Amino acid sequence: MAVRQEVPEVARIGERLRKLRKLRGMTQSELARQIGIQQSDLSRMEKGTYRVSLDNLFKILTVFGMDVAQFFQQETAPPVKAAAAPLSQEDMQTLQMLRRLDPEARREVQEFLEFKLRRQRAEEREAELGDRSRWGRR
Repeated sequence: MAVRQEVPEVARIGERLRKLRKLRGMTQSELARQIGIQQSDLSRMEKGTYRVSLDNLFKILTVFGMDVAQFFQQETAPPVKAAAAPLSQEDMQTLQMLRRLDPEARREVQEFLEFKLRRQRAEEREAELGDRSRWGRR
């Protein structure tokens, strides 16, 4: 009877990163470039031979459009919706500027973005209701 060895947590994290990267159709080079590390380092992270720093994990999760809880949820959970597209150069510049802000300024930016998104959703709903009412009159 074979004894099942426990896979070290670092290897589990690496396996999960590889799986999520492949689900999004990204190469190691693409992901490494977006988070600012060498492709060889990402390869070692995915193999579990190199620990993923929290900073790099957060960068990867940003690219994947996920939060930490989603990343660590059970494998049997439904797949997380993939990010619409890889981060553009403009997105990366915005993230770099955000990182330079103090915590209070970051909170203000977060609140402003949430406000803008709520406003955009409300405008989209209003436009949709307007379209429905026009169709209903015919």
